[in-house]
Amino acid sequence: MQKSDILIPSDITKLIKTFYDKLLISDIKHHFISLDLEIHLPHVDAFWNAVVFPEFSYAKNLIEKHRHLSLEKGDFNIWLRLFQESVDELYSGTNAQMLKDRASGVSYIMKTKLIKD
Repeated sequence: MQKSDILIPSDITKLIKTFYDKLLISDIKHHFISLDLEIHLPHVDAFWNAVVFPEFSYAKNLIEKHRHLSLEKGDFNIWLRLFQESVDELYSGTNAQMLKDRASGVSYIMKTKLIKD
């Protein structure tokens, strides 16, 4: 079956739901299970929509929003793998690849800024 690209904001919402379903049963679920997802997911949705659609914007500081967490290097690898798996499961195309590339960059930057060796 041919997969479509990410074409409308609801495609991002579907992706984020799929991704968080994976996160909540993963080895890093402890970072997510206490979140109020009704509050959290619209922020995540807004961030990823801003990557693809010019009419969206996101102005929060990702590093500061995550600084309080006890993150380890391996957490970022799991997060990235699950994100990219979710994209590949649902979509294919330029926007899908753009999201995977951006996720790779976000993971690297956050790991570099938040984890002190």
